[in-house]
Amino acid sequence: MRALPVTIALIGSLATARADTPPMAAPPICVPDPDAAPTAPTRDQLTLTKVKYSDLPGWADDKLSEAVPSFLRSCAVIAKLKDTDQMGHDGHGGKVGQWRKACAAAAKLKPGDDAAARKMFETEFVPWSAAGKAGTEGKLTGYNVQSIRASRKKGGKYQIPIYDRPKDLVMVDLSKHIPDAHGRRIWGKLDDKGNVVPYPTRGEIRKGALAGKGLEIMYADDPVDVLFAHIEGSAKAHMDDGSTVWLEFSGKNGRAYRGVGGVLKSMGALQAPGSGTMQGIRKWFVDNPGKFDEVVDQSHSFVFFHESKEPGAVGSQMVVLTPERSMAIDRAYIAQSTPIFVETRAPNVGTPGSSPWRKLLIAQDTGGGILGPVRGDIYWGDTEAAADRGGRMGGAGKYWLLLPKGVTK
Repeated sequence: MRALPVTIALIGSLATARADTPPMAAPPICVPDPDAAPTAPTRDQLTLTKVKYSDLPGWADDKLSEAVPSFLRSCAVIAKLKDTDQMGHDGHGGKVGQWRKACAAAAKLKPGDDAAARKMFETEFVPWSAAGKAGTEGKLTGYNVQSIRASRKKGGKYQIPIYDRPKDLVMVDLSKHIPDAHGRRIWGKLDDKGNVVPYPTRGEIRKGALAGKGLEIMYADDPVDVLFAHIEGSAKAHMDDGSTVWLEFSGKNGRAYRGVGGVLKSMGALQAPGSGTMQGIRKWFVDNPGKFDEVVDQSHSFVFFHESKEPGAVGSQMVVLTPERSMAIDRAYIAQSTPIFVETRAPNVGTPGSSPWRKLLIAQDTGGGILGPVRGDIYWGDTEAAADRGGRMGGAGKYWLLLPKGVTK
């Protein structure tokens, strides 16, 4: 086996990201302005070590035909690119032309034929064990499409606005200006001199910074549901007229993100093991409704949406995500479209505890909190079971990248 080092310098996180305890009184919160000073640059390194498929635990047991439709969606994106285009912001996935053969082979597969799918992946791809500076073990979490109840008109219980992307919001891809930016972006607006300046914070937007601009798509009835929609980056809105509207990410204010679970833990809440889940956070807000804005405003990040034309969650690769076969990754290290075999533990369905979980997923999404060479967020879907498992998932795991033959030497 041979280790291939891929060193990547991260530039600080400039973008957003995702128990049964008795009620407690939350103390006043006094924290430094998270936007006052930029985060110091951190550095990590992705090291790829060539292995055999027999080294992948559970590879022979996975129903690989289930991953093919997800991969083909990524192939549809690849088909629009030039052979000489890079896969990934630094070309760490090789060139587009090196992926053509695998996509063509996948397109010929019959649905449900696991043996043929396994042969295709093993013929077209080489498995590489992924490791960061801390080793091969990283953090794997889960996410889902958040359901919300909403109305086109504000009134009664429908008071929480869902905003469309403002026209003055701009995004700058730093990789076009800084060689080692690795796909990082900044968001803001232009001042009178043409400089990119920070956009209003979550708290400022809540207090009316965007009022009167006609950006409200709809109004929801539960602020916690809207919070989770911001974290997940998508939502399935059940409208008061009986219709269903899918919402997908359209932009963010680019201000500093701070996880709500971390805020609550700093206050002394959610200290019990396993309490820092979506379910635990929701329970705390139910028990302490008057503290919602005070807690949530500690994260200055704010997400904007638009109505999706597709009936399903759409990832940052602009493809519909497949439950348990799509994953969000840090594109500073991994090219979207990359098949990734994952070994971790996942929450049991409807019962406490977790079980070993080993499956092939496709990198098709990103997230503000998904940072690092061995960091992934598994998409679970839009059902109640998906919300349960996605909300409870979070722990250690390993993964292996499948790269076309010839991409790495």
